[in-house]
Formats: sequence, structure tokens, C-alpha cells
Amino acid sequence: MTVLRQRVDRGGPLWSGRPGHGERCTRPRRTCAFRRRYVDRESDDRGRTRMQPEVSEAYRGAVDRLAGPDIREHRAALRELEELAQADPAQRQAVADAVCAYLRAPVVRAAEQAAAVATLADLTRRPTTDDADCLDIDLTGAVLPDVGFSGCRFGRVRFTDAHFRGVSVFDGARFAGEALFERAVFEGDACFAGARFGGVAVFGRTRFRAGADFSGALFRELAWFGRGEEALPEDEEAWEEAERWRPVVRDELNEDDPLWPVAVPEEDYQSWEEGGDGARFHGRVSFAYARFEAAAWFWKARFGGEAVFHASVFGGRVHLVQPAADLTGARLSATARGEDQVWPFGWTTPGPGGSLVPDDSVAPYHRQLADPGTRLTGLRLLGELGDTKPELRQRIADTVCAYLRTPLPFDLRTLTPSQSDDVRTRQEAQRLLTGRTRPSPGHPLWEDLHLHLSGATLIDFDARACRLAYGDFTGTQFHGRTTFAGAAFGHVSFTLPHTRDGRASFHGPADFSDALLPHGPLHHCLFHTDSSVRATGTAQDLVRTLLAARAAPAPADLTTAFRAALLAAGSQTPDNLAAAQHLEYGTVPGPSYAPERERSGLKLTGTDILVSDLAWRIEDLPIPPSVAEALPGLTSEQWSAATRVITLLLSALETD
Repeated sequence: MTVLRQRVDRGGPLWSGRPGHGERCTRPRRTCAFRRRYVDRESDDRGRTRMQPEVSEAYRGAVDRLAGPDIREHRAALRELEELAQADPAQRQAVADAVCAYLRAPVVRAAEQAAAVATLADLTRRPTTDDADCLDIDLTGAVLPDVGFSGCRFGRVRFTDAHFRGVSVFDGARFAGEALFERAVFEGDACFAGARFGGVAVFGRTRFRAGADFSGALFRELAWFGRGEEALPEDEEAWEEAERWRPVVRDELNEDDPLWPVAVPEEDYQSWEEGGDGARFHGRVSFAYARFEAAAWFWKARFGGEAVFHASVFGGRVHLVQPAADLTGARLSATARGEDQVWPFGWTTPGPGGSLVPDDSVAPYHRQLADPGTRLTGLRLLGELGDTKPELRQRIADTVCAYLRTPLPFDLRTLTPSQSDDVRTRQEAQRLLTGRTRPSPGHPLWEDLHLHLSGATLIDFDARACRLAYGDFTGTQFHGRTTFAGAAFGHVSFTLPHTRDGRASFHGPADFSDALLPHGPLHHCLFHTDSSVRATGTAQDLVRTLLAARAAPAPADLTTAFRAALLAAGSQTPDNLAAAQHLEYGTVPGPSYAPERERSGLKLTGTDILVSDLAWRIEDLPIPPSVAEALPGLTSEQWSAATRVITLLLSALETD
């Protein structure tokens, strides 16, 4: 059975399908995955059922009516279940499970949703004697109205992929176990003021589209606001469950969906910095007076408004580089002194007591990028500072990249005068990075820089002739005219490693002429204006035709054009003639977790296999075992055709 799966085949790539027997990760593991799912939902529910007393006939009857087709019976069934829980506290967990299952159902009317949420709140707010009495809640993928869980006591909660459509109140709530909110979407204000997280708190890739308030919250274990992928062990049974995961549809301004993954094998990420997008805060967020007793991880998190950390306390490892963060009065606890902390540029902890204070060594710069009124001044100060102090250049680049990764709150197609000013400021930030990494007589060259621009919105990005050690453009949205002509990278990524997930998108013309892009192939990227894509090599027509795979109005015409371009680029050799007959343009279903995300492209004739999905093992003949396992219907002739055309494409795109 095919499941949502990306595994490591020794030698490099990730492939969809079950792992082969005996295949294990042999890479050294530097840092374990941020969290391990110890039991899947089915085994957890089975274990819980064994521990619960026999449920009553009244319970079974109420559950049957709740699941029945008569909407009028649902409200009555909810009332009966709540009364049963009050009369027999031993059945509280069973009642909570039934209500959660009801809320996870695909179609529930708003009035019944509100009644079910109120029932859960009453159940979890009842006086309890210890954490063992706290209720586990599983609302994975649920669509929820306004929720009021203030003061509730939870055990383990799962709000993974939940869609909160109203105001969400968790003020003063207690989470005894792990609290999982990865990939959840909060449309209204999200209030966690004074909440207590006793276990791991996971907000990976969570989207807060209004305000978020964590002021006074206590995080006793890891507070995770980084990537949103579920890291699962090789033998985890939850891979079967992963087929059913449905992330909330991504409809962000100025972006298409980079197809960030929802799950990866635990071994594939060896450090916390790897992976896809982090949490996104569109509005103001407050962590004022919050206490992080373990790690506080905000790598790749994005702040679109104020990020207030006034008087917060950090007790472990920290990664927080976003210039919007205001750390006035924040400090380190004694337990944090031996841990690594990465702070926004301009903050430091030099004195006793671990207090965070402005860094005088980088004056006069201090938080100018956080204020729209002083950003241009801040960019000028940062550029001048880097020109005179080479040891600060990478930190300055990280700061500017973090600014460019802030979500844009307006549509780039219809700009007001003030919005046009914001765009010009972003373009000035881009020029700070590209202008100083492009050799120019009489100007200092910032060498060996790493640009972390994953998920950024870049406008008229001009990287002509730039020299960079590394560029991370996974999920990046390129608007306007983009050029990498003559650029050279030591390493560059336009998708997550060895997969089509997290792909960059080009919304306007793009030029890669004479670009050196090692390990950064473009065949998974999305080009919205394919006819304007330029590259290097004699196979220019082949490149343009291939890139048109994603917007094919007439697949038959594109197939004919491609075959002609292939034979013109590589001559009418037997290999090329054979390849032309095995390849056509068409549409294939999306991945198993989102089949509705169809993809158009060059594919093997008569199959649902895109050529781009085979690009990672083109050097292997015959068919590699891992590919044969994932695609058992693939013939040697089809494999030969695919490798032939991929070789020609890469030679055209990546000519040095």
C-alpha cells in the first residue's frame, strides 16, 4: 500500500513508497528530531480503551445518535453525553473522545460545532485532582468556530492541521502532556496568555493570521515554532495514518503553495535548522513575561508585526534572529548559561545575571529594521557596518534575510503609494545582499555568504554575477523580473533536498544564463511565465518547452514541440528517437495526501510518472532498486527515455 513517505535511499535521494527491508540511515546523527511520536492514534486509542471502564448502554446510544443522519438529534446527544460524564466521571475520557470524533467529521453545522466545543470546554474545566485526571483531546484536522478553553486542564492535545475560524481562547489553560498545534491555522486572535505547557509545545508551521498572545505563558519543555514536518521513525505505524493528513489549504497573499511536506523520516533531518517553513505571525505577537525553561526555537518563523518578548526568561537553547523581536528586559536563567543562543542582531548578554541589552559594538544600529519609519536608515547602517567589519557580515546577512522573510500584508498587483514605499524598501534590502556579493572595482566584496531566504517574497531580484557560498530559496516567491545570470553558488537549493516539496515559484520572467547552480536543479520549480525563461546552452528551445510543463494549454501541441526540440538539440540519434516516443505532456494526480493538487508536465507515455520525479538517479543503469520498488510498472525503455531527456535538460540549464 502506497503511503505518504519520503525515505532515504543510501546514495542521496528521497523517494515515495515503503522503505525496503534492511535499509537504515547510516549518516551520523548530530541532533535528534525535535519530537518523536511515540504511539499512533490507533494504538493510543486501543490502549486508552483497555484502561477505561466498560461504557454504558446510555453512552452507546448517545454516540449512535450523534453519528446518525438526523441533525436534530445531535444537540440532544451532546447534552446526554455531558450528563453521563457528570454522573460518572470515569466516562469523561470516553465522552471527550466521542465529541472530538464528532468535531473531526467533515460536515458539522456551525450551531452544533459551537455546542460540541462548549461540551469539551465543560469537560476539561471540571475540577481535577492531578494530571492523571486531565483529558486527552484529539481534534486533528477539525474545523472549529470560536473556541473558549480558558482555564481548562488538558492531558495530551492534538490540534494538528486544525482550522480555527474564529477567536481562540486558551488563556490560563494547563497542558499536562504534549500540545501539538503543527500546521494549524488561526483566522482570528489566538490567546494563550498565562497558559502552562507541561510537555513539548509544537507550533511548527502554524499560521496566526490575526494577533497572538502568549504573554505570561510557561513552557516547561521545548517550545517549537520551527518547521511543521512530522518526524517519524522508519518503523512507525503512523505512516499508514499519514495518508489521511490534510493540511489547511494554503491561500497566502502573493504566494502559491510550495507543497511543504507533512511528514519525513526521523533520520532525514539531522539538525533543527533543516526542513521547511516555520510558524507565521501575520499580526502582533506577545511573549512578554513568558518563561521558556527549555529550548525556544524560532528558526524560520516569520513575524509580520511586532514581536514582543519584554521581560521573558530563557532557560535553554534559543534561535531568534528576526529583527522584529523586542527583547527589552529579557534575560537568561542560570540553566541557560551553557546553551547556544542566537539573538537578533543588536542584542547581547554581556553582563552578570544574563540580561539582554543593546549591543554597543554595533551602534548606531539598533532595531531600525523593526520600525517601518527607520528601515532605510537601518539598511544603510548595516551595509556600512559590514563594509568596515567583515566578521559581522554573515550576521548582517542573516538579519536582512529575516526581514525579507516577513510576510507581505498586501497584494503586489494593486499597490497604494505607501505600499510602493514598502516594496522599494524591500528592494533596497535585496540590493544590500546582491550588490555586496557581486565583484565590483573599488567596493568591498562580502565573500562566502550564506543567504537564508526560504519562503521569502522577493521582487525584481537581481543576483547577476553574484558569488555566494550558499543560497536557500526553498519555497521562495520571486515576483517581477528575476535574474541569476552569471551567478555562482557553492551550493543552492530551490526545493527541499532530493524532493519536489518546498519548491520555489517564479511569477515573472527569469534568467539563468551562464549561472552556476550546483545541487540546485530547477526542474521542480514553478514558472508562471514559461516563455520568458532563459538559460544557457544550444538547447534553449528544449529548456523553454520543458519548463512550459506546468502551464500546458494544449498538451498534444507541447508534446509535438518538445519532440522536435529534443531531436534538434541532441540530433536524431537512436537514443533520442526512442526517448521522443516514450515522453508526452499531460496531467498527473497530486501526492497521496493531496491528490487534488494535480501537476502538469512532461511524463512517461501512458503513465502518471513525471520525468522530473526521476531526476535524482539519472546516473544509474539499469533502474535503481529503490526506483523499481516505488514504481514497479516502470520499464527499462521508459527509464532510458527519462534519463536521456533529463541529461539534455541539465546540460542546457547548468552549462558552466
